[in-house]
Amino acid sequence: MREKRKERSRKLFYMAFSVVVAIALWFYVVYVENRPFDSPIAKSNIPLEFVGDELLRDSNLIVSSVNVKQITVYFNGRYQDTSILSNMEIHAVVDLSDVLASPVPTGTHALEYELNYDAGNSTIVEASRSPSMIEVTVERLVTEQIPLQAIYSGSIAEGYMAGELTLSRDFAEISGTEAAIRRIARATVTLNRDNLSKTTMEEQPIVLWDEDNNVIDMEEAGLTFTNGVDTAKITQTIRMVKNVALKLDILESLTATDANIRINYSVPYVTLSGDPEILADINEINLGTVNLKSFVTSFEQDYLIRIPNNTTNESGETSVTVTISVENVATRRLSASNISYRNAAETDNVSIITQSLDITLRGDENQIENVTTENIRIVADISQYAGSRGTFVVTARVYVDGSDFDQVEAVGDYTVTVIIS
Repeated sequence: MREKRKERSRKLFYMAFSVVVAIALWFYVVYVENRPFDSPIAKSNIPLEFVGDELLRDSNLIVSSVNVKQITVYFNGRYQDTSILSNMEIHAVVDLSDVLASPVPTGTHALEYELNYDAGNSTIVEASRSPSMIEVTVERLVTEQIPLQAIYSGSIAEGYMAGELTLSRDFAEISGTEAAIRRIARATVTLNRDNLSKTTMEEQPIVLWDEDNNVIDMEEAGLTFTNGVDTAKITQTIRMVKNVALKLDILESLTATDANIRINYSVPYVTLSGDPEILADINEINLGTVNLKSFVTSFEQDYLIRIPNNTTNESGETSVTVTISVENVATRRLSASNISYRNAAETDNVSIITQSLDITLRGDENQIENVTTENIRIVADISQYAGSRGTFVVTARVYVDGSDFDQVEAVGDYTVTVIIS
């Protein structure tokens, strides 16, 4: 019997406890969860979304300012829907095309805005909003072409120099209010590279600057690129810089060789710049050719410096004076009359008018003193006029005959007058 009474007591206790819990839950649901908000709950910092701005632009209008950028909406509901309100996305949409319905579209307009949100089956409803209207200021849209300025920021590798800096576009077309356009002092495109050794082209953004050299925030200023292109290709041309030697080709002779001549260039080299692929293979500039047999002991002549195509003379010299001296030789003049000719045509009857020539000898001091006129032989070359008729001046070659005079030669240029009949 005692056990039965204990079992009955436990059942009664649990029944009473269940009733108490049920009453508590009912009380919580009715008086807590289902209780309306004590006051409207605010959803703040809701950004404004603007539509219809393209219609304004089609009419050459633009919004220059808005009195607020965010709004606050107050909601009523019950506490059971608090989490729904917390997670609910709200869109505040302002239709700018309403401005076009105004007789005077420019100026300040008070516009309504639409709230878009999904509260589902909850009790959440809008109570109020702040502000209730949005004030926008509309101005005429101005479009202007702003000249672009190319800027290189960086360093050039040693042995190279910066060439032309160019842009793929000359202007940037910017749209905005007249006041915003007036803020623009310049527009730049910058290439920033260090140790540049080859021509480089890159697409870089266009940056706008005001008169105080501050970057203009285009979104904040209400400025846009009318063609949607906010970049330009910037190209920095790189040129190689190189010292290129000047050289005169020398034709040595019997008594004047590299061993006993001294050559001096008033300008030993010029500094050239050009495309690295071109300039890399240019090591000297040839001035011409001089025959050491064409003068006695000294030579001086000015030569034009002809630089290779597609290069630039950075040092600026346009001519060079070359002097040559022949050292350790003796000279002597003799009059010789042993004159003959060669290379005449079979039908030519040649008469030599020139009877004697003054010959200049150069060579070893001991040998030159022993040369006589009998050792001098002058031979005129008729080949240029073979078969012709008339009086002609032809070149002649002078020979110094004799094994004892192997270090003596005639120098200078000689001619002989002949009649061919």
